[in-house]
Amino acid sequence: MYLLKDEAISGKLIIAAVILALIATNTALSGIYESFWHTHLTIGVGQWVISLDLRHWVNDALMAIFFLVVGLELKRELITGELRKFKTAILPIAAAIGGMVIPALIYMAVNAGGDGFQGWAIPMATDIAIVIGLLALLGTRVPSSLRLFLLTLAIVDDIAAVIVIALFYSTGINVVMLCLAICLSILTVLLQAKKCLSLPVFIIVAVLLWLLVNASGIHPSIAGTLIGLLAPLGVTSRHKKSIAERLERLTIPISTLVVVPLFAFANAGIVLTLSSFDGDATLSVAAGIILGLVVGKVVGIVGASWVMIKSGVSKLPTGSNWHHIIGVGMLAGIGFTVSIFVTELAFDQQQLIAVSKLSIFLASIVSGILGFVVVWVTIKPHMK
Repeated sequence: MYLLKDEAISGKLIIAAVILALIATNTALSGIYESFWHTHLTIGVGQWVISLDLRHWVNDALMAIFFLVVGLELKRELITGELRKFKTAILPIAAAIGGMVIPALIYMAVNAGGDGFQGWAIPMATDIAIVIGLLALLGTRVPSSLRLFLLTLAIVDDIAAVIVIALFYSTGINVVMLCLAICLSILTVLLQAKKCLSLPVFIIVAVLLWLLVNASGIHPSIAGTLIGLLAPLGVTSRHKKSIAERLERLTIPISTLVVVPLFAFANAGIVLTLSSFDGDATLSVAAGIILGLVVGKVVGIVGASWVMIKSGVSKLPTGSNWHHIIGVGMLAGIGFTVSIFVTELAFDQQQLIAVSKLSIFLASIVSGILGFVVVWVTIKPHMK
C-alpha cells in the first residue's frame, strides 16, 4: 500500500504546485517564471549532445521516470498482481477502455475538421495521483475493493496513454537509432535470462536506452515504460528482492513526490483570462476537453462496467454499488498530468495550448467536486 500513500501525498503536492505556478504566471513574477523555464541546459558526452530548456528537460527526461513507474506497475500487475486474474481485472480494464474511447469520440465529434482535432487524446487521461489524494481525504469511507478498482483502471489508462503517444505523437523516426534501441532491449532480455544483470548495470542500460529512443524520434516517455517492462522480476542469491522490486521502491517516491509535482509546476503556468477563447477553434477545443472529461469519462466507465456486469462476465467490486461506480467515473474525469503532457505534444499554437490547459483545469475541478460529493454521500464509513 506504499504506492497509495505516496500517491495521496503526491496529489496534494500537485495541487500546491499548480497554485504556485498560477500565482507566478498571473503576478509580477511571470517574467521570472518564464525566463527560468526557458533557460537552456546542455549535457553531452562525445557525440551525444542534448540541449533543451529546463521545461523540456522536465517533460522529456524527468517524466521518463514517471513512465518507468508505469512500466514497472504494469509488469508487476500482469505477473503477480490483479491483472493476472481475469475476473478481477476485466471490469476495471473494460471500464478504463470505455473511459478513454468515449471522451476521445466526444472530442473528435466536436472538433471534426477543425484546427484542434489533433488534441483528441487530451481528455482520455486520468490523473491517479490527484484522485488517490481525494480518496485519502475520504478515509475509511472507501472500501479497499473500490480503491483497487480505481487503481487498476488508472494503470490501464496510463498504459493506453503510452501507446497513444507512441503511435500518434512521435514524429521523424530515425530507423538506425530505433534498431539500436531494439537490439539493446533484446540484449537486456538475454542478459536477464542468464542472470547477468545487476541493478547498477541495468541503470546504465536504462540511460543508454533512453538516449537511443530519444535520438530515434519516438517520444522518450516510451523509453521509460519499456525500461520498466524490461526490469527483471526474478530474485538472485545476493538479493531477496528482484531488480524490478528494488527499482520500483526507488523510483515511486521520486516520481510521485518530485517528478510529477515538478512537471505540474513547469506546465501549469497559464494566464487566467478568457481572452484566449477567441475563435471557433479554441471554443471547440475547450468544449471537447470539458465534455470529454466531465461527461465522457463517467459515461464511458459506467457504460462499459454495465455491459460487463449485465453480460455476466464480471461483477461489482465487493461492498460497492452503482452509485460508487458513478462516483469513481466522475473522479476519473480529473485528467491533469497526462492530459497536459499530451497537450504539449499535440499543439504548436500557444493559444490552443493555453485554452487546453485552462479547460483541463476547469473540467478537473468540476469532475473532482462532483465525484467527491457522490462518493461521500453514497459510501458509509467502512472499517478496514
